[in-house]
Amino acid sequence: MMQTRSRALLLLVFLLPCLALASAGKKAASVSPEEAFMNAREAFRVGNRERLAQSVEQMRGHVLEMYGDYWQLLARRNDLDDADYQAFLARHDGSVLAERTRVEWLRQLGKRRAWERFAEVRARVAFTEDLEVLCLAALARVMRNEEEGFAEAQALWLTPRELPEGCTAMAERLMQVNRLLDRHVWERIRQLGDAGLIGAIRRTAEYLPDGQALDRNQLESAFNQPAAWLKRGTDLRTRPQRELALLAAGRLAKTDPREAADWWKKIGRKPFTETEHQWGWAQIAYQAARRHIPEAEGWFQEAADIQLSDEYLQWMARAGLRAGNWALVMRAIKDMSAPLRRESTWVYWQARAIKAQGRADEARALFESVAGEFSFYGQLAAAELNRQTVLPPVGYTPSREDIASASRLPGLQRALALYRLGLRPEANREWIFTIRGMDDRQLLSAAQLAKEQDLPDRAINTADKTGQLHDFSLRYLSPYIEQVRPQAKSLGLDDAWVYGLMRQESRFITTAKSVVGASGLMQLMPATAKWVAKKIGIADYNHGRVNDLETNVALGTNYLKIVLDELHSHQALASAAYNAGPGRPRRWRDVRPMEAAVFAESIPFNETRDYVKKVISNAVIYQALFTGKPASIRDRLPPVPPRRPDERATDTP
Repeated sequence: MMQTRSRALLLLVFLLPCLALASAGKKAASVSPEEAFMNAREAFRVGNRERLAQSVEQMRGHVLEMYGDYWQLLARRNDLDDADYQAFLARHDGSVLAERTRVEWLRQLGKRRAWERFAEVRARVAFTEDLEVLCLAALARVMRNEEEGFAEAQALWLTPRELPEGCTAMAERLMQVNRLLDRHVWERIRQLGDAGLIGAIRRTAEYLPDGQALDRNQLESAFNQPAAWLKRGTDLRTRPQRELALLAAGRLAKTDPREAADWWKKIGRKPFTETEHQWGWAQIAYQAARRHIPEAEGWFQEAADIQLSDEYLQWMARAGLRAGNWALVMRAIKDMSAPLRRESTWVYWQARAIKAQGRADEARALFESVAGEFSFYGQLAAAELNRQTVLPPVGYTPSREDIASASRLPGLQRALALYRLGLRPEANREWIFTIRGMDDRQLLSAAQLAKEQDLPDRAINTADKTGQLHDFSLRYLSPYIEQVRPQAKSLGLDDAWVYGLMRQESRFITTAKSVVGASGLMQLMPATAKWVAKKIGIADYNHGRVNDLETNVALGTNYLKIVLDELHSHQALASAAYNAGPGRPRRWRDVRPMEAAVFAESIPFNETRDYVKKVISNAVIYQALFTGKPASIRDRLPPVPPRRPDERATDTP
């Protein structure tokens, strides 16, 4: 009996692991490829290589299986050799992950100084904007003593951000061959001061020679308490102390340009070189221009003989625009880099400056050069030529086979699978990579596919890339018109403007959520949505309803109507208010009436400036689409009324 029981126990001990394995196998078999993908993604994130391998096997044959191979490759990045990268590329070449794999491989080749192989791999990379790869490529040229390589490396050194490892290696090589001098180090420190990157300043200061070393405590004080540091007084006979004074003056100018200017006038020219003195005025003028302080115009003229960055020159031009100083505008544009000077923004303002000088024919030629664009400044240039915005006819309508052909592209299949999983950033990368190099017919076919797959943002962005054959009904989709148009009409809002704003806010993604928490079609912040809901009497409102289409449209359009009424029924002001809050556009006006285009161009927030210009130009195109008639941007840009001293702030968020 005991023997029989012992045998039974032994059998049970033997069978239990088998039963567990069978159960695990059964459980694993029940995992869908999509679940396996998400499991693999999480395993890679937490560094569980065993679970990653298991999940990768479970997703074999799925459209996203290459992601498993990619994660497994990256999980072993410290142990890889060239053969590992080549094996991955042999299986998955032509994909966005192959592109990212090559970038990773280039980093490893750069570390090993395998420059011949580095050049071969880099020649196959479609996108070369990775800063570390750019630095390593420059380092390779520096190692070969190529003069262009030195210039390229010095330019990369001045990038105002933290530098990755490959850029540090480049900088160290420049130091070794005496091509990174103390003036280059000080120039980088100045740019990092503008960017507010104290940690990067500390690391950059390590490249200074011993005789110019910065005192760490004084650096912290000049950066964090600039007014106190400047008032305390210091010996300005040495370069480090003068540079700290420049840093402190620039930091003070960020909060109080006039106080910084007063100190700069008081200290005078004598302690500084002429270049240092002008740089002090340049950074004070830059910060003053961003705050719309009228003295910025004159302060920029104190920095007349030094080369300024494109960022400073753009604000010099904006200060000139607000002051009506066309000579300053011309000077700023003349000194801009050639690529920036060719942008429609500065072509248009250069033409306006030339026109103000009475050179009508020369101005007309410049207006003509950008009037064919449908952008804000393209439309303004057309208006200067007394033309309205006329939409081109539909150049091509994809057939069902064209759309089906687009749907069979592996990159778009992966993108669609990722969208279904809610992984929009990864899906966007797949989509953008796949449509690069497409001709107009292929782009319109992919755009139509996106529309049919309920991906309005991809439809818009893809159709927007065509060069000759256009379909503006795809570029400027107008979904949910049954909900939006009646709501806009009931509030007396221009539906073309509402659509222009929604296109810019969310590209019509009803579940869109911004990094700061704005939600839905009209991108409402929680506090704003709650305030509007109370204002219009939605008694049972809770933020869970913000992505409900009708609720979001009702809240967004009512808020738009409120800020429009508060801001003189001016669409540019109200657009700025919708993006940045109504208090800011009130402050951004002048004490005199201002041209609306000048107001838009001199908005100090990059995002809001771009937003207002695009909302207004979008509205012109929607008007042309909705009415079937030409439209003019001038109708939407009356003069901006002056700021009154007795104007009161409202409680509108």
